[in-house]
Order: sequence, then structure tokens, then C-alpha cells
Amino acid sequence: MVKYGKFLLLCLIWSTTWAAIKIGIEETPPMAGLALRFSVAAVILLTAVLITKRRIATDALSLRLYAQIGLLNMALSYYCTYWGTQYIPSGLASILWAALPLFVGIFAHFNLQNEKQSWLGIVAIGIALTGVSIILSDEELIVSRQLLLGSLVVLLGVAISAYPTVVLKRAQEHYDPLVLTAMSMVIGAIVHLVGATAAGEWKSMVWSGVNIGSFLYLGIFGSALAFLVYYSLLREIAVVKLSFVTFITPILATVIGRVWLQEPVTVRELGGALLIFTGLLLYDWKKYRATLVRLTDRSA
Repeated sequence: MVKYGKFLLLCLIWSTTWAAIKIGIEETPPMAGLALRFSVAAVILLTAVLITKRRIATDALSLRLYAQIGLLNMALSYYCTYWGTQYIPSGLASILWAALPLFVGIFAHFNLQNEKQSWLGIVAIGIALTGVSIILSDEELIVSRQLLLGSLVVLLGVAISAYPTVVLKRAQEHYDPLVLTAMSMVIGAIVHLVGATAAGEWKSMVWSGVNIGSFLYLGIFGSALAFLVYYSLLREIAVVKLSFVTFITPILATVIGRVWLQEPVTVRELGGALLIFTGLLLYDWKKYRATLVRLTDRSA
């Protein structure tokens, strides 16, 4: 039961982070918010690394991995997400991020010899991208340049984040996930601290209780705790079961955005999300089918 409690906790955390980002970004410039979030997370994760006596590898490949994840994912991808979320509903941002596994599949097809897509995988990616297109064709997005631009920038962040995942697949035996996450958070924090200072963002930062609570929640729960729970679950339950987080998180995030922030939810957004989820299901259909077969055999 403990592992299912962890699964539920992970879903709840990652579902609420979108609303927390939206709340904080109203009076917190993007880089300043990310600098604070990642600084909090980096301190916690580095402490965990020291307590567990993990070795921080400093060979050339490890340093390259730290840099790639830190610069591409924590710095550039997250910046795109924060910047875009200023202009779009938090639920919509979470739905667009649900397409991450499919972007990973596209990059893997061209970069990994043993990850070539089958016809079903290509169809799945096509269906999901059609869902994304339907969302972006929403009349409200087309009429509002800010909404459309925000959506496209968030989607760019998703695509940027997909490439480091493919890089990690190449070197999956070479890194400790906790150390990698801690070091990439450190790099992300440094980049955003420098960027926020250079851009003068600290002058417009509002040090209210809401904003401080937002970056503390995102740093402690949304980054440090969520990653620790995620990597713990990877050792306790099947990857295919853990992948259901991809389906559950956007649904809960959309509900939270609607109820808590009174964000609008359009018919096209719901239809596009359904197509994205269908694509995700088909993309890993063999794994899901195998799981269903095992469950059926147990109940027989």
C-alpha cells in the first residue's frame, strides 16, 4: 500500500505545480522564480546526496550530462514553460506537457539505432500531434496572439526537454539519477540567478507571502520531493504503471485550474487532450496490453 500512496502523492504534487506556477508567475518574473525554485530544490537534493553518501562523478561524460540536463532542461525548457504559462491557463500548459513522451519518441527515432518507430508508433505520434494542432487551432488562441504565442513557447519547452531524455537513454548505465538531478538543479539555479540579475528581474519581484509560498512549494514539493518519490517508485512498480502519471496529471491539473483559478476549458482543448491521451496509449500499447494480460491471468 505504501507504493500506491507514493504514486498518489506524485500525481497530486505534479498536478498542483501548474497552478502554483500560474499563481507565482503573476508577480514573480520567470527567471527569478526559477532561480528561487531550483535553489531550494538543489539544497535539498544535495543534502540527500551527502546523507546517502552518493559519489558525485566528475568524469567527462558525467559533466556533459550535468550540463546538458541543466542547460537544456532546467534552464531553457523550464524558462519556456514559465514564460508561456504567463499567458495561458495552467491546465492547458499541463496538457501540452503530456505530449513529452511522443517528442522523445521522435528524437529517439532519429538518434537511437534500437529505438526506431514502428508503424503503430508513427500513427500514435500523428494522432497526438493532431490533438496538439486542434488545441492550437482554438478560436480563442487564434484571436489572442498572447495565448497562441504562450502555447507555442510552452510546446517549444516540451520539445527542448525531450532531447536530453534521449541523451540519457544513451548513457542510462552511467549516472545516478539522484546525483544527476541534484547537479542539474544546481546548474539551472545558477543560470537563472545570473539571468534574473542581468535582466534586473529582482527589482520587480514581489516578496509577498503568496509568492514566497509558491516558490517554496515548487522547490520543496514540486522539484525535490517529486523527483525523490519518482525515482523511488521506479524501483518499486512497473514502468508502465508509473507512466499513468502522464494521463492523470493533466486531468487533475485542468480540474484544479478550473476550480481554484477559474480558468476556462474549451471544447477544442478537451478534444485535443483526448487525442493526445489516445496517442500516448497507442504509443506504448504493447506494454499496456502485456500488463492487461497479466492482470487478466491473475483474476482468472
